[in-house]
Amino acid sequence: MIDYGSTYTESVSNQPRYAQIAADLRARIERGEYKTGDQIPTKAELMTQWGAALNTVARAVTELQQAGLIETFHGVGSFVRTPPEPTPTLDEEVTALRDRVATLEQQLAALHEHLGVAPPATDPA
Repeated sequence: MIDYGSTYTESVSNQPRYAQIAADLRARIERGEYKTGDQIPTKAELMTQWGAALNTVARAVTELQQAGLIETFHGVGSFVRTPPEPTPTLDEEVTALRDRVATLEQQLAALHEHLGVAPPATDPA
């Protein structure tokens, strides 16, 4: 009997096999079954576990590499990477930039006051 992994469900059965394998490994990483630095199963082990061809397993591993979840060392294996920092949303970046501009404007006003010079005229545009 084939072990389809702990997260295999009928909802993913319509996905290509490589996507099912990648989704299972991704879920295991996210749940902490595989932690940073842990080695994931070898391609040969995944082939046996999933009853899949080498190319299928290799594509699943490539998907995880491209997502930044694992790193593969030739002849050694594939290992879970340190999770990447979440990328801020555009709204978060705009808010951070607005906050930074407001802080810089306050610092510049305080500097002008300290030096006793009038701030330059601002462009209303």
